[in-house]
Amino acid sequence: MRTCRVDESSLAMRRLAQVVACTSALVPAFRTISMRRLLAIGLALLCFSAAGQDTRPSPPMPPATQASPQRSTNCDGAADVWSRVICTKTLRVGVRTGYPPFAFENANLLQGFEIDLARQLADSLGVAPVFVVVTPANRLALLGEGRVDLVIATMGHTSQRDKEALFVRPHYYQSQTIVLGRKELAIDGLAKLRGNTVCVTVGNSTNAELSVNGARLKLFDKASSLVDELRLGGCSLVAQDDSFFASYLQQPAFAAAYDTKFGFAPLPWGAAVAREGGERLADVLGLSMRHLHNSGALQALAKKYGVNSPFLEQQRLLWASSRCAQMTSLTDPACVLAPPDNQLEPTSFAPLVGRLEKFIHQATGIKVTLAMFKTWVALDLLFEGIWFSILLVLGAVLATWAFALAFGAGLTSHKPWLRWAMRGLLWPMQSTPLILLMILASVLVGAAGASSPFVALAAAVLVLGLFNGCNAGQAVAEAMLTLREERAPSQPALSAAVYRARSQVVAFVVNATRGSPAASVMGVPELLSALTDVASFSSERITTYTFLLLFYMLLVAVVHRLANLWQARLALRGGAHA
Repeated sequence: MRTCRVDESSLAMRRLAQVVACTSALVPAFRTISMRRLLAIGLALLCFSAAGQDTRPSPPMPPATQASPQRSTNCDGAADVWSRVICTKTLRVGVRTGYPPFAFENANLLQGFEIDLARQLADSLGVAPVFVVVTPANRLALLGEGRVDLVIATMGHTSQRDKEALFVRPHYYQSQTIVLGRKELAIDGLAKLRGNTVCVTVGNSTNAELSVNGARLKLFDKASSLVDELRLGGCSLVAQDDSFFASYLQQPAFAAAYDTKFGFAPLPWGAAVAREGGERLADVLGLSMRHLHNSGALQALAKKYGVNSPFLEQQRLLWASSRCAQMTSLTDPACVLAPPDNQLEPTSFAPLVGRLEKFIHQATGIKVTLAMFKTWVALDLLFEGIWFSILLVLGAVLATWAFALAFGAGLTSHKPWLRWAMRGLLWPMQSTPLILLMILASVLVGAAGASSPFVALAAAVLVLGLFNGCNAGQAVAEAMLTLREERAPSQPALSAAVYRARSQVVAFVVNATRGSPAASVMGVPELLSALTDVASFSSERITTYTFLLLFYMLLVAVVHRLANLWQARLALRGGAHA
């Protein structure tokens, strides 16, 4: 007969865990979690009694470490995650860093609310926590691959994530997303974000809502980078969980310069295990989490790190109530919170896209995620980005031609004041990087209060045309001066100079096309900006930016081909201009 015993630090928690472990083991024939739990209720008293007879002291717990221990060969065949954890006596917990006060490094040691919570959960199982640093972009992937047993990494529980992981109930925290920025900015709702750049972290579940409302997103891997960019001026607005900014807003200097504009999308945070093979571990951890709530231990831990909230007090009272103290409370809708449904509406051909991804992976071994074709939000952003990119390139090409002719004529004008004016404009254009010119133009447009995407598009076209047209115009001017020396005293036509400098002109026209993605820093919703928005909520960047690379390669090739056709037509008329 199997012994229903789990080494734990407290007898009460050991008995609770043994109830789930024993009863789940006795009913493997039931395929659904709900059926196992129903049968578990009937066997609970028997198992609990057996657990109560085992009062042997627990063995000393091995110290926590951040390096994965070597598995025992006897544990390689563990039936599920719970078996592996008990066999190896280690709980591999995926945690974040750089997110104080929830998780951060201090003197090479992990500290914070979530770190202590992970230690308490591991302690309730009688095992040692092994911390594995994860990011919002890879935390679910590592869980699905079996490289961690549990994720406690500021992860909001949504219906979308329910498909990728099994969340432990009850939740351990709740937050809302806030938009924060300099006090002088007057933004009081999502509708006012259109055309504004907002800095966010990859994988934040509310990034899609920001994108839908017209915000241009700038991505960072760590939340701490948001504050650095905010202080350095790289970001005027940032969006993140209110819990993250709590400690910063308590600093007088920070609070004097920045404030919360508005908040939205309350979201419960949950610890998560693998959906396949993690059921028993989720059951045991659910009992532990309930105990931490009703005993007030979780609230005390939150107060220690200054993240206490009304949510934790409500949860303490709820789980101390008679209804939620029952064995079935972990599945009772009156006791556990339902995850918010932030599922984006899928496209009608999303299943076909999924089959295509699977086929590519089977055929090549390369995992491709075509996130931009799976939801209408992403697809709308994709088409908007393509449309604005084409307009941007077309405008940049025409502006480059126009400024090339203007500089070519101005630099060779017989009027000294015009020549000096053109030279004065030529010098800063040639000595300043394109990206800095874009940023300067963005600041000027923002200072003028113009936030329309079309205003940003016009400003970007002007910058690209000036930057490339001045160099092309200098080549035309040099060709004009050479022709004057050759044809003196007759005055050569400007068209003859353009013909002679055609190779340089074409080169700068193509360069204007290649430089067009830099317009994203100005808030132009071209393809780079659009796909950045898609990557912000899909947490996938490799395939997304590969698609971007291919698009611009094709666009540059088209422009280059058209420019060559223009040169060929000029060559047919070359005799007239020679």
